Amino acid sequence: MLAFSWRLLHTDPPRGAARRTLSSRSPPPAPCSVSSRISLELAAPSCVGPHALSSNLRLLHAMRARMVVRGAARALPPGAAVCTSSHSLESAHSTMHAFRTRDITLRVPSKDKLVRFSFCSARHLLAETIRRHGLLRSTGAHLDFLQLLGTQITFANLLASALEGEERVETRFTAEEATILTEALALGECRCYLRPEYNAQLEERDLPTFPLRVNRILYGQEKPFSSVVHADLGELLQPPCEAASTSAAASTCTNEASGVPFSLYVPGMARRVPVEAWKSFFSYNSSLHAYNYLRRSDGSIPAVWMQSRIDAASLRDHGFLSADGTVAAAAWQPDETCRGNDGEKKAQDAHRALLRTIPFSFGVVVTPLAAGVAVDQRVSQLNRAVMEAAALLSASPGSGATATSALQPLLERCAETHTTCQYILSLVSGDHDGAYQAAVAARQYSAEPAHVAAVVDPIRRALGVQDFVVPLEATEAVRTGLDFFCRCSKQNVVESLVSAPACALESLKASDNTVHCSFCGKCYGLASAEWQELEMARSASTSPQ
Repeated sequence: MLAFSWRLLHTDPPRGAARRTLSSRSPPPAPCSVSSRISLELAAPSCVGPHALSSNLRLLHAMRARMVVRGAARALPPGAAVCTSSHSLESAHSTMHAFRTRDITLRVPSKDKLVRFSFCSARHLLAETIRRHGLLRSTGAHLDFLQLLGTQITFANLLASALEGEERVETRFTAEEATILTEALALGECRCYLRPEYNAQLEERDLPTFPLRVNRILYGQEKPFSSVVHADLGELLQPPCEAASTSAAASTCTNEASGVPFSLYVPGMARRVPVEAWKSFFSYNSSLHAYNYLRRSDGSIPAVWMQSRIDAASLRDHGFLSADGTVAAAAWQPDETCRGNDGEKKAQDAHRALLRTIPFSFGVVVTPLAAGVAVDQRVSQLNRAVMEAAALLSASPGSGATATSALQPLLERCAETHTTCQYILSLVSGDHDGAYQAAVAARQYSAEPAHVAAVVDPIRRALGVQDFVVPLEATEAVRTGLDFFCRCSKQNVVESLVSAPACALESLKASDNTVHCSFCGKCYGLASAEWQELEMARSASTSPQ
């Protein structure tokens, strides 16, 4: 099967009527032609205001289920039987659950407009990326790497959430096992795939490992705004006064001169968090790399935390893994998407099953907005405390850790109740009422602020950030639904093949005339008539004028 780069498939500028309303300016160069994405949820405003949302979610689900049943009854002809069985209620509950656990980005300013809180949930995106590219099989069920993938997808969407319309972010991050390429648009489209390059190959060429490249494609800019950074764990953890004399340290000293150290060092940190936990966190979580990028490239002083979890026991329960942890022989194969309706149904079933194995995949960034040194220092303190606790989550049982992470009970509650948005915003802002209102505005699951405070406040005290309280302006929250969406099409495939090298066509013939989009894994088969048209177009393009 021939795998074509997305850059070959995505060539036409966007021209969707629905998207022309996003901005009166010309959109940035887009990677492909528009395929309409039907999303009623994106277009429709929330029908339940914050003041009207019942705190009893079960009651809300039951009310909506009864509305669905009554609506169906009105639509039936007289005398027709109406099913009000538990199956109907379960179906309505399932629909509401999918709605409340939708992948989103959410931007919430503080009431004084000095700080911006950005949240992202990306469970569905991670599950779909794993499914489309068969990553359980191709990575040997390397769950640490797949969790890194989840945090990298989250990071790209957090960056894109600060843009508008069809502006987009492309990230390329090389890790120990592979390179992760992600593209995220501000309007909520995202796609991701892997390349075979990895850190050991960079070391052989005396190049820095863990390079992170970020391209921003913006309105009014002919070329992307690009930057490349390389995080160094030793520099991130060393005491500020011992900063190395490197070019990277020069910017570190500049930041420290303003009173905000680049280093995450806190006295006693080595005793609390084993170095092996920091190494694992550095290798299989994007948080440290995101922090390094935002400090060095954007010049901001953020608090950053991203976390993904894939549950091995759930993978075994759903038939993806065998008892010994290897990929099950009967695990779903991504090539089945090429086989019509049956393949599509199996793909949907596989996505739902994978989603049940991912209790959470989220990220949050707290960004001071020209707020002054005092606010910068407080956000930096929050960042150091959360980073240390997050690194401790990566400690293995025999690593010498003397305590469990203060964040562990928070993650367990998020996994149980699907209230990640509210709990995480409560953690980083200290404004429990504002976090509740923001979660309602985001149409996510929510809980009584007092119940959340009972869980979050002890964690904030354990982290030493109980005095960091920033009231949220939830009425100005900006929410965007996220989807794994690729703009490739057969037309773009054929057009790209017109100018493709001859060896690419030979490879295509050897793969039963099937082209495979590297970004989304979709398959396109060329019929005999389409092949003849392609050869005629190639001949016309190479003939003398």
